Amino acid sequence: MSSTPMSEEGPNMPRPQPHRRPTSQRNPSWDLLGGFKRFEHEYEEFDTRHASENHLAFAEGDIPQNRASKLYHYLLNVSIVTRWFLFIVPVLGILWIPAILQLTTFPHAEVWAVPLLWWSIWLSVVWGGWWGSLAVARILPSIIRSTVGVIAVSTRKYIDWAGALHRYVALFAWTLGIWVSWNPLVDNRQRDDASDKSRHIIDLIGKLLFGFYLCAAVLLFEKFSIQWIAGKFHERSYAERIADQKFAVRSLVTLYRNSSDIPGRSDTLKAADAKQNGVKILKRAMKGVRDAATTTTTALGNVASEIAGSSVLQPNSPQAMVKTALESANKSRLLARRLFYSFVRPGHEYLFPDDIARFFPTREEADKVFGLFDRDGNGDASRNEIELACMDFHREQLSIEHSMQDLDSAVGRLDNIFMSLYVIIAALIIAVCLEAQFTNLVASAGTLVLGLSWLIGGSLTEVLTSIIFLFIKHPFDVGDRIILEEEGYTVKEIRLLSTILLNDKGAYVQAPNSELSTMFIQNIRRSPPMSETFTFDVGFDTNFDHLETLRSKMLQFLSDNRRDYLYAFDVSVVDFPEQEKITLSADIKYKSNWQQGALKAKRRNKWICALKEALVDIGIFGPQGDPDKPAAPIKYTEVPWDEVKKQSKTVKHVSMPAPPGGWHLSDQNPGMHDSSDNVFDDTNELHLTTPVAGYVPPTQHAGDGSMTSEVSMPPGLPTTMPSVVTMPSHPEASSGDYFEMTTRR
Repeated sequence: MSSTPMSEEGPNMPRPQPHRRPTSQRNPSWDLLGGFKRFEHEYEEFDTRHASENHLAFAEGDIPQNRASKLYHYLLNVSIVTRWFLFIVPVLGILWIPAILQLTTFPHAEVWAVPLLWWSIWLSVVWGGWWGSLAVARILPSIIRSTVGVIAVSTRKYIDWAGALHRYVALFAWTLGIWVSWNPLVDNRQRDDASDKSRHIIDLIGKLLFGFYLCAAVLLFEKFSIQWIAGKFHERSYAERIADQKFAVRSLVTLYRNSSDIPGRSDTLKAADAKQNGVKILKRAMKGVRDAATTTTTALGNVASEIAGSSVLQPNSPQAMVKTALESANKSRLLARRLFYSFVRPGHEYLFPDDIARFFPTREEADKVFGLFDRDGNGDASRNEIELACMDFHREQLSIEHSMQDLDSAVGRLDNIFMSLYVIIAALIIAVCLEAQFTNLVASAGTLVLGLSWLIGGSLTEVLTSIIFLFIKHPFDVGDRIILEEEGYTVKEIRLLSTILLNDKGAYVQAPNSELSTMFIQNIRRSPPMSETFTFDVGFDTNFDHLETLRSKMLQFLSDNRRDYLYAFDVSVVDFPEQEKITLSADIKYKSNWQQGALKAKRRNKWICALKEALVDIGIFGPQGDPDKPAAPIKYTEVPWDEVKKQSKTVKHVSMPAPPGGWHLSDQNPGMHDSSDNVFDDTNELHLTTPVAGYVPPTQHAGDGSMTSEVSMPPGLPTTMPSVVTMPSHPEASSGDYFEMTTRR
């Protein structure tokens, strides 16, 4: 019986696998050597031109390119933690060198009878306290807003102020910390047998630290005062306007989200119209956030986010499309037409509230949104009304943004003025802390104030008047049309001490705010629907029935144009001078103010033309009667030709040939003879008809001893400048024709 040899592993044992190189089961990220190599590669390839912060960016070649420099700048840009680590730790190491020397080599080393160990501890508190205060001041407002701000909503604005002023809050906390830590860490560690000089120096440093703390407190109060002024002014002047604009933009976003692209029309807003500006919007929004974190007037800095909301992130989102459209007058009209054609019923020319009611949660909100377009309140909205509404939103958004920017600039200048006063107050605080005589200090300060009041008292009065005018009265904003002393202007720019205006002729006018504060200012933009009186003359034969018929026709015109005018017309008899004519007047009652000058002119012309047509239809004409009436016959007398011929022979004609060189009846440079508005040239030079090379007006002594100046003329030119030509009264008595010159007086 034969047998087959069996394998040692048996038939059920697994077969041996081919030999493979053992691999590590660790994640590659735990490979320290590989991680170090990657770290080394990253900092060697780091480009300082692409730094995370602007103040950390350097051009190529401006910094050393060795490994240490590259590593340092790379760590600065990794994160704020590594950056602060590089700022804090090396300096702390230097500050602890004296303590290490005392603990190791010089156990009795002292400065002003205080051991070096306590100096190192206190200096570490000073250095680390600043960074700790700064970190807490940056983090704490966010925590408080998420906790206390949720319950006490009214405290949010103060929390936002603290966040915007975190550096000043950190400075206040830091000066408080180093002053409080001075006594236990340094003052109390001084030896009892210290010299009087050492005690005096330690006490003086403590008083200076207390003075610095008071200066930081005053500085923080000044910054919060600026925030309070700006915030209160913002709430009073712009809060309502911003709320209305936010509601309008939110309504437009809702309507645009539910609108549709209109095929076959090129006059509606499309995605391509706003796509190119999407990235700009994002960059502008991010820039606004960064600016809001650094400016001292944060309440006024983020107007774009206040109006458009914080969801403008995607370039093609409805919010971004509407925001982009409202930045341009043309795109605002495109947006209006897209909304109109998307929701208007087929075959209709007007939009009704029911057409958009389904896009809003309640009927009340839908009616409120429709009221944005239905300015006349007649229950429908035409395409022109929607376009005018979108144009108003466009102008309002630009007006708010520019007004807030100018106000931010004005607040900045006010902050500079307050900082000048702060420097004086801080100097007085430091002087008191240095044990200066209080009476002498008050006397010196009083003398300084008295001298300044004489020197710059007028300027300080102007500044105070301008501050009251700008922040309390505030009669206009940027873009408002105003009337000053019967002259129309448009506000171009608002500054702290002056306002730049644009008059009707296109010229810029700089008006001091102190002068504007004493004037009567008519603000057209803030005015309700306005009216004007139109006066015209009619024939004396016009009777009462004519006037009543005129009133009926004009009321019919106003009914047909109810979107432009109020339904009111009354004609009044003003006067009938010498019974030759009747002077009538009527009021043009618009449904809007005159902020848009072109729209007002169009409606005024339309009203006057309708009045003219009504007068013609009724048969009311001017004092001269019907201009189309055939002219009356003209009577004339015929004179025999023989009599005319005989009379012409008896008239003697005087021959007046021109003198040599021709007549000089007028000056060739009359505009140069007026010296009243020329303060740079000599008076005699202005009377030269032609320029003379090398002309020097000599000075001679007159008979009375005074100095007189005469014009020295080259040969051939008259010594007396002609201005008036006098013709001889009897030319026939002379042997030849002549003319005579008289000097202009």
